[in-house]
Amino acid sequence: MAQFRNQVAIVTGSGSGIGKAVAETLAKEGARVVVCGRDAEKGRCVVQGIDRDGGTAIYVQVDQLHPTAPEMLVEQAVKAWGRIDMVINNAALVCNKPIEAVTHEDWDRLFAVNVKSGFFLVQKALPYLKETRGSIVNVSSFNSQKNIAGNFVYDSLKAALNHLTTGLALDLKETGIRCNALLPAGIATPLLNDWFKQLIKDPAEAERVAESEKLRSDVGSPQQVADAVSFLCSSRASWINGALIPLHGGYQLG
Repeated sequence: MAQFRNQVAIVTGSGSGIGKAVAETLAKEGARVVVCGRDAEKGRCVVQGIDRDGGTAIYVQVDQLHPTAPEMLVEQAVKAWGRIDMVINNAALVCNKPIEAVTHEDWDRLFAVNVKSGFFLVQKALPYLKETRGSIVNVSSFNSQKNIAGNFVYDSLKAALNHLTTGLALDLKETGIRCNALLPAGIATPLLNDWFKQLIKDPAEAERVAESEKLRSDVGSPQQVADAVSFLCSSRASWINGALIPLHGGYQLG
């Protein structure tokens, strides 16, 4: 199905995990995708895979910690294809520490990547999103509504991303641009591995535990999140705006 034929999507943090699945899914549905992230090898592998499957993508190496990243992504998208229809803010960092161990740098790094970079990407893309009456999807977290011990920096900033989502939806609703957020619970991604590496000092044991956790029935797949992103960007979701949508398969109920 080519529901996004000739449309252009920017997907941050798309070298692996949820972002990779989103980029591949949107490309299969006809979108031309800007794949981006810090790891050039991973990013180019994603683009090569999309190309092999008959899709269209480019890779842009950026670090969302740098204030220049949003402008660079928009410039490259417009240079390649002349428009922007979808912005998927997926890039994120994790931080799980005792209160006594948290630093200013922890707060600054997570705020820059998990919240601020997404806002400025929308700001830079705004003239093009207005032309296409485009869609913004922010990948938040179920942790924005339910704390985990030691995870308060990440949890707090995902809660801020939720509020940013509804604020953007409010301010942009007259333009026809929609902005929604998805709130996944545990998803089998490299970010989950990073989280366990902060909890468990032994890297090998952290990796073993993370891979074991990914096999649990209450841990979702990146593709399940990507399918929800695709729906929210489609015309079938034309009346969904400012929504904060939990994704946990019902396992977090009760």
